[in-house]
Amino acid sequence: MDKSALALQMKRLTIWLDRCCQPESLVRERFSAPPFGSCYLTIDPDRQGPFASSNYNRVHICGSEPGLEHDGIGRLVERFTGAGVGRFFVWLSPGPDSHVVRGWLKACGFSRIRRTGYPTLHRQSTAPAPFTTDLQVREVTAEEIAGAHDRLGDTLWPEFVRSSGRPGFFHFMAFDGARPVAIASLCAFEGLGYLMAAATAPGDRKRGAQQALIASRIARAARIGCSALASETLYMLEHSYRNLRRAGFDEVYEKEVYEWNAPKNEEDTE
Repeated sequence: MDKSALALQMKRLTIWLDRCCQPESLVRERFSAPPFGSCYLTIDPDRQGPFASSNYNRVHICGSEPGLEHDGIGRLVERFTGAGVGRFFVWLSPGPDSHVVRGWLKACGFSRIRRTGYPTLHRQSTAPAPFTTDLQVREVTAEEIAGAHDRLGDTLWPEFVRSSGRPGFFHFMAFDGARPVAIASLCAFEGLGYLMAAATAPGDRKRGAQQALIASRIARAARIGCSALASETLYMLEHSYRNLRRAGFDEVYEKEVYEWNAPKNEEDTE
């Protein structure tokens, strides 16, 4: 598997997913010229928490793509601070001269996140995946998703809800009788089936829900003609990572995530 080719496809997928699954208030910018190269950024001053996975002030870069320059990193910082953002993250995926970009980030005051890792996994085959569960899994409609809110609460991820009913998305739930206990979705993009938005209610974990939901999405991807599958998770989410590996997904690369924080004196004057 070509890491750089997959990284570029995943960046294009990110751009499409943000358009489909994020609020219209999210500022999105895609560049195609120096000094920013072809990086992609999003700005949301209301979501600048301490964790990269839930902070939507982000820049996505695939190595030193043509047109990306050292000055571009500093000007990206200015774009965020000008929008009132005091913390944002750069997600660096494989690409040419990644070591050069690392140096630029360090020089501009970024530090790499080490508390967890952010692997991207790929499955070349759409052959069935084994699973064992006492739950029932099926594809659900937008109306069923809306009706499950009271029972699932925070387990019902916003991205899962926002993408319901949109072309290219397929939504699944695991049920204990009539009670929904887990969710997961699949989207089809450029022939790739992407597994996303998976969550299980706390009291129903370790019942095989996610393995069954992975298998159901693989089967759906095969029926709609996807040639391969991909997913992303965190190393700290050990069950998620292990379930994907058991289902035949191989880790292709780990995204490097770098954090920038406004100096203390700047934060104090806001």
